[in-house]
Amino acid sequence: MLVEELYSSYFDIKCSRLPYSNDREYLTDLLAFLDIILNVACAYKGMNESNAPLNVADAHLRGLSISPAEIVDCLLSYRLDERSKGVSPAIKRQVEMAQQHLQQRLAASSAAGFVPRVEILCKKFRLNDFERFLLLLSLGPAADRKYESIYAFLHNNVKERQPTKGLAISLYKLFFDIEDYHIGRTIKGEGNFLRFLAEGGTGSPGEPGLADKIILSRRVSSFIFGVNRIDHELAEIAAIFDRTERLDGIYIRHEQYQQIKTYIENILHNADRLGNVLNIYGEKGIGKKHMLKHVAQALGFNLIFVDFSKLKLQPHHAIPRLLDKVYLEYMLTGSIPCFINMDQDDDYYDEPDKGRTRDMRLVTTIEYIAKEFWFAVWLSRVKEDELTAHNIRLMCMELPMLTVKERIVLWDVYSRVFNLAEDVDTVLCANQYILTPKAIKDVLETAGDLALCNGRSVIERSDILQGVKQHSVNQLGKYATLINAVFTWDDLVIDEEQKREMQMICNQIKYRSVVGEEWGFHKKTPYGRGLCALFYGSPGTGKTMAVQVMANELGLDLYRIDLSQLVSKYIGETEKNISDLFRRAKNINALLFFDEADALFAKRSEVKDSHDRYANADTAHLLQKIEEYEGISILATNYVNNIDDAFKRRIKFMIHFVFPTPEVRLKLWKTILPETAVLEEEIDFEFFAEKFELSGSNIKEILINAAYLAASEHTGIANRHIVEAVKLNFKKYGKILTKEDFGYLGIAK
Repeated sequence: MLVEELYSSYFDIKCSRLPYSNDREYLTDLLAFLDIILNVACAYKGMNESNAPLNVADAHLRGLSISPAEIVDCLLSYRLDERSKGVSPAIKRQVEMAQQHLQQRLAASSAAGFVPRVEILCKKFRLNDFERFLLLLSLGPAADRKYESIYAFLHNNVKERQPTKGLAISLYKLFFDIEDYHIGRTIKGEGNFLRFLAEGGTGSPGEPGLADKIILSRRVSSFIFGVNRIDHELAEIAAIFDRTERLDGIYIRHEQYQQIKTYIENILHNADRLGNVLNIYGEKGIGKKHMLKHVAQALGFNLIFVDFSKLKLQPHHAIPRLLDKVYLEYMLTGSIPCFINMDQDDDYYDEPDKGRTRDMRLVTTIEYIAKEFWFAVWLSRVKEDELTAHNIRLMCMELPMLTVKERIVLWDVYSRVFNLAEDVDTVLCANQYILTPKAIKDVLETAGDLALCNGRSVIERSDILQGVKQHSVNQLGKYATLINAVFTWDDLVIDEEQKREMQMICNQIKYRSVVGEEWGFHKKTPYGRGLCALFYGSPGTGKTMAVQVMANELGLDLYRIDLSQLVSKYIGETEKNISDLFRRAKNINALLFFDEADALFAKRSEVKDSHDRYANADTAHLLQKIEEYEGISILATNYVNNIDDAFKRRIKFMIHFVFPTPEVRLKLWKTILPETAVLEEEIDFEFFAEKFELSGSNIKEILINAAYLAASEHTGIANRHIVEAVKLNFKKYGKILTKEDFGYLGIAK
């Protein structure tokens, strides 16, 4: 083959001005250009080593080789003092013709509206001429394994089957001019190609050098060959949202949707600097991702959701490399990065005197965004303060907890999807349950499964109540215990007046939206919209059971506040704990129960020393927080006179639980005894109810003790067992009963 035939041997001259119709045509020409380069390089290497022309047919370059006559006079500058100048002008001319062929066809393709994926890649990552050459060298083995043999020959090492930095520099210098600056950057592993498109990239172990292999990233080669899937290393950390996916509609918050859409649209059209960040924050499940997906569909871009909770599990030194891969997806798929699960641990203080340390993985991530991404979205539960400490252009938008009206809309929408019974009042559900959009849907899905388990296709209110309970978790951490509220109104035996007052409390929760929002009372009450009630009375009169009944009726999680976790000996820690408790309790489906409340809500004393001053400060802080709290909280105490008067002003209901009357006691005796209990004889409940003044808890204790006495005798429960149990109960309080106290039942049989 003559030198003048190099170009014509690899390219169809007739097509030099025709556009490419597809990527395959362009790749064929691109690899033909690589074949010319390598054919000449193999011949040049053979001349240098053996002073004889090399037939490179064995290298599988289409079986072509340069003729011996051409090598001597034209192919190579063979004299030692001229070798540094590279190949001869005649061969350079053939290479230039091949380049012109590619450029002319690319120009025609662009005019016809087609841009090959390789060119898209080069433009997106702003590759210079030498980096494009590196891309071409590394593309060869990905397209055809014959190139592995050629690179092994050029390296003179059968194990070196991939191009190295040293080989790339040597080959490029044969045909083109290159500045030392680019050589230095390549050796160091710098530049967009080596950072984003080659395997290894930023953070690869070991010192970089000329022997480093140049291997095209599998993600990039897949893109070039038409497979556009997320990098396998990111599969567990990130996910792509395709704007063509089907979504549920937007039923609420159209104004906020429009604000977010307008802001992002403005950023897309006027990106004048890097580091634009939109921080959308709100409770988990409030709809941040859903709204963002709708904006993406409307504006025509994809999203790449990066799970920071998984990203931060990686070693710190690996974070930049993984973010480089996110950047690659961002460029290849046209996806805007969206970082999710950004929230820090809820335990802000591990020790009383030690604050939370700064998360350096979080800092690294934000610094990367500021330097590399022109726009990113940040989804978090609360506003991320760390963002303000960096050189970024920040916009914060909150998605607050749903109003009752918004919950009504969602319950109404989902009621058309799920088969609800006719007596299920969705308005009442919206008032009772403080749930996010996702939680409403999850609860109804669980309720539907529960209905099917019970052989029903229709969801009843009891199914919804169970669904709410199943999705509840202890969100108050160490400060409270989640209690399973199982008692109902039928289990609670108290005076009708007390029960009526409790029902009034429940109604204020059920119909809060009607009075507060529809009738406008909330406009007159900018704060203090919560409901606080005080249950007081002697021990055992039913206060705790009453709280459980209310929680069950309202479908709320019942949290018994652990006072030992709130109060601290360290100055200022009690206030922090109180603030943290109410911060956690905000916008959750909960009833806060402060048992033995006089220990925490006690009267403030005269300040005689520093201890009194700080104790009063704790009480004052608790006053503020309980007034700001918009949920329901119930205090229970045996000593109402010990409660600070300032608390009484903030308490809407004060219910006095008194010792039951004989009529109520009779009902308690009959109600507490299980229907399945085995009796040896008829129990004279009327006698016990009339004769002994006992509270409900005392009666329960007596019946249980009597049952154990009967079981130990292998008999049913008899009056004598109850007599014995009553004696034990009164003895506990220092009162000894005689046979005469039990009348006819005290006569020995």
